[in-house]
Amino acid sequence: MDLNLLTTFLSVYKNRSITLAAEELDVSQPAVSASLKRLEAVVGKSLYVREGRGIAPTGAAVALANKIQSPMSVLETVEQKQEQINLYCSEVVLHKVSHIEQMHTVVTPLNEQEVIDDLNTQKVDLVIDAMVTRKQSVIVEEIYQEDGVCVTRKDHPRIGDTMTREQYFAERHIALKIRRNNMGTLEHIANEPIEPRKVSIETESLASMIGLAAITDYIGSTTRSFAETFAPRLGLNIHEIPFGVKPIPLSMLYHRRYASDPFHKAKRKEIVEAITGRKYK
Repeated sequence: MDLNLLTTFLSVYKNRSITLAAEELDVSQPAVSASLKRLEAVVGKSLYVREGRGIAPTGAAVALANKIQSPMSVLETVEQKQEQINLYCSEVVLHKVSHIEQMHTVVTPLNEQEVIDDLNTQKVDLVIDAMVTRKQSVIVEEIYQEDGVCVTRKDHPRIGDTMTREQYFAERHIALKIRRNNMGTLEHIANEPIEPRKVSIETESLASMIGLAAITDYIGSTTRSFAETFAPRLGLNIHEIPFGVKPIPLSMLYHRRYASDPFHKAKRKEIVEAITGRKYK
């Protein structure tokens, strides 16, 4: 028997929904329905009946689930046993997790859809970033929030220890070429509509941004912890953003298939505690 049929059956059994099973397995609803029909043909019994807007398992389905849940769990554990976690990580906390063993870490790609696709296809096991998704197959846990700040070089000719809104918009900027939730980084956290900045350089890297801010008169923007880690080394002043902004939320995203995986859970705990300094459930 094709074990994929049993995997599909158990997903439908757990979710009581073809739609949710399709999301969890990252396949189409017709593909799930077709797998159930094939399994019904193999066992010679109906497995689900319509119930209101959803479906309900038949007695045969309950009996089958009771027989195969434990063996399938063992098979999944053997199949998914990992020696390392493949992690996409936001650059703002990369320095906080770099010491963790059994991890291969890559800075999160710019394209959000690419990130979600990579979670679904198991190219990556875990994502730490300012990102959300409505995909039912992906679990999103917000782990902490952090303030955004600006940085300028200490010997900036026009900006000293403090910076006004007028100075902010009069100067030229280094912009981060990342979009989250269909917005640029600054749009994403601004509490109010803001006038366009004078952007001279766009970069994909925070390290590049603060490095450029250290040798030019341009303003860079980053998170407070990232700035506090590197500003003293680079001779940068840290400034409050001179208009209303929301804290930047950082979330952990992973596929539902790993929700109960012991190795994955242990690494999630280690990562969150390294980033936040708090105990993770």
